[in-house]
Amino acid sequence: MLIQLAKIFKKSDFSHCQKLIVAASGGGDSLALLFLLKDYFKILLSPPEIIVVTVDHQLREESACEAQKVAEICRAYQIKHVIMRWEGTKPKTDISQKARVARYDLLFQEAEKQGATLIMTGHTLNDQVETYYMRCQRVLKDKAVSQQGGRGDEVFALRSEGGSFVSVEQGDEAAGARCGVEVVGVLREGERGDYNNTWEEMDVISPLKDTNVLKDNGELIERGLSCIAREALLRRKVRLIRPLLGIKRDTLRAYLRLRGIAWIDDPTNDDLHFERVRVRRSIHFKNFSEVAQKVNEAALKRRQYAQMIADLILALDVVVEYGRCFIERPAPFLCRHPGFPFVVGLFAVLMGGSSYLLAFQKLSALNQKLCFHSLEKKRFTLAGSLIEYSQKGIAFWREARNIQEAIILPGQTLLWDGRYQITNHERDALKVRAADLVHLKQFFRYGKYCSNTHIIKEGEVIRDMVDFEAMVDRKRPHFPSLQSLPLVLGAKGIDIPELSHLFCRHKVTVQRILAPFNWLSLREDAALINVVEPFFNIT
Repeated sequence: MLIQLAKIFKKSDFSHCQKLIVAASGGGDSLALLFLLKDYFKILLSPPEIIVVTVDHQLREESACEAQKVAEICRAYQIKHVIMRWEGTKPKTDISQKARVARYDLLFQEAEKQGATLIMTGHTLNDQVETYYMRCQRVLKDKAVSQQGGRGDEVFALRSEGGSFVSVEQGDEAAGARCGVEVVGVLREGERGDYNNTWEEMDVISPLKDTNVLKDNGELIERGLSCIAREALLRRKVRLIRPLLGIKRDTLRAYLRLRGIAWIDDPTNDDLHFERVRVRRSIHFKNFSEVAQKVNEAALKRRQYAQMIADLILALDVVVEYGRCFIERPAPFLCRHPGFPFVVGLFAVLMGGSSYLLAFQKLSALNQKLCFHSLEKKRFTLAGSLIEYSQKGIAFWREARNIQEAIILPGQTLLWDGRYQITNHERDALKVRAADLVHLKQFFRYGKYCSNTHIIKEGEVIRDMVDFEAMVDRKRPHFPSLQSLPLVLGAKGIDIPELSHLFCRHKVTVQRILAPFNWLSLREDAALINVVEPFFNIT
């Protein structure tokens, strides 16, 4: 057994990093990561501080004891250790996925608290191969639904653990994603209503042989098969790296045995109620290197596709301001570009606040719907957006329904309508809702905008004004899109932050977020995100 540290870790992994979080459950994978890191840090002049975080999901009676065992190991090696607990009522469905989201949220919270800029997890080549098989199964399911004339899944996701154009989890980390379709095996229910130990293997797809999996939707399917990303960005702030994706689980356990380190076996890893366990039981790991190569090829194609979409967006005339996005009528060759439906779907999702990008079926229908030869404006709704198109181009804004009112407590940060992250720095609670015509018309009636967030109270202007004609077309305001902007109400008055951000002195921070990429954004999608993000900056 030989593990080459230089092939696992890169010096760039730790650039500008003074503290890092190692997620350790006590299992063989995460403990191997911890001690491999310690070995690697011996060659660094100024290695970052390691902080081990164990997340106790409180789903099993043994979990608290297991967390304490990790604490004992860390104490023996003088490593800082923190236990984070998943509190509250636990879900009854999609437990694995929801626990995973909670785990990453807790890791992020502790990283913020400790000032750590990097989180590392112990995902292995086994996890990568299992994920690849699971996604191939979902591709086939989606393909079968399409051939039967069904709608298939409504959405695909680019995000994350938190995208592809097929029925797969969002990127490699989708918050709220479904647990998947159980197509690799059947659990027989016993007479007493419990599951017996019978495991019937079905004809399991071989992703190394069934080339149809990769052909039907071309590069769109390849995006989903890039599987678990080595590097991502959690909440657009903290780097997430999985350095062990090229190493087999057995190799890591052999390493721990040589070092005399015992690990904990999680009984849920043998529970056939979970899709991943069923996949693990029904596939043969004889072709690890071939699957790894296919995953790497898919990741490369995903990066290339993201760059192609980024280049296309830069070639278009796109303006996003005050709740409205407008793409000027593109040249015919740009309309025929294979990525153009994706761009339209992307801006529809971003303006509508959806967490998921559109399914392949939805995208393929967009080109047939959009006609730039019509003299009259035509409209349709998609992904929470209202889309209006004509000879001039395409306009998008948030559909005027299901926009909820919310309360933001002092010091609280709220994600409002999937579009705005609002932090209340006031001492009192604030209310946020969609802007209404009454207050919008007051601003336009005066022809000015105010220097402070709390300047209109009971119809009276009580502060100095600042001309804002350059900001908004006062003669022809587009009220439908302006009514999708957040309006903040407090004891002192009201504000529409996206209009007043240059002049207000209030204690509210408002950030426009890109929902599909906000929780977890993959390095493979960086080119796309870097081009789109500036359109939505509130400056």
